[in-house]
Amino acid sequence: MKKVLLILIFGFQIVNAQQFYRIKSDVSIKDKLSNGTYRLTVGKVYYDKPSLKLIYKLHFPQEETIIIKDTTLHKIGKDGNLISSQNVLVVNEFSIFHLSLSGKLADYGINSGKAAGIYKISKVEKENDGRVVTTWSVTDKRLMKTLGKIKMANINKRLDAIAFYDINDKLLSQQFFKDYVNINGVEFPRQVTQISNNSDNTQNIQQTTYKNIIIDQEDENNMYNHPIPTAKPLPKPAVISPK
Repeated sequence: MKKVLLILIFGFQIVNAQQFYRIKSDVSIKDKLSNGTYRLTVGKVYYDKPSLKLIYKLHFPQEETIIIKDTTLHKIGKDGNLISSQNVLVVNEFSIFHLSLSGKLADYGINSGKAAGIYKISKVEKENDGRVVTTWSVTDKRLMKTLGKIKMANINKRLDAIAFYDINDKLLSQQFFKDYVNINGVEFPRQVTQISNNSDNTQNIQQTTYKNIIIDQEDENNMYNHPIPTAKPLPKPAVISPK
């Protein structure tokens, strides 16, 4: 009996110690912009947790590769040359990919890592439909003038929705997480909808759908380790000798 108990405990520890490090998926992104226009982007997405590198290999509306790393977005053309690089407000550690692989999507990772200590739970409400709504308030005095509260809704310990507010309690953006699937122990929502409110009271709506999700893929290392090309130097101007 003791031997069986030890095996069960040891097996439980192995399962819980498993570290997921990669995710790949087909991705379709539908945007409805504030000016009434629509945009569709289709391709594949790869995320490598150890390097914190997020790669989009797109084939529609055009073939290109987008790599996001260290808050910089690099756009690479079909020929493999760097088209542009720009700073973005994206932090891959708070992406759906990193949080899902780390098992921290339920609270959006704000209770651990770099975000730990910035927020604390100030209110918890349980609604009639079973949703648990938690309000997180800023505790770091240095950030109270720049960051507002966050509200989360969870159903069966899965994140259903999250809302971000400014310091005046004005709603800035919302995200909704639907159609969860469990793949080898990783909880991942196959549909994410983000609604961003603009200062002119218009909205941008983005709906992302994930299919054919693979966890800890062992091949396609060339994609997960995709190099970021350097910009080509500008040609030197021709020197014209005076006559």
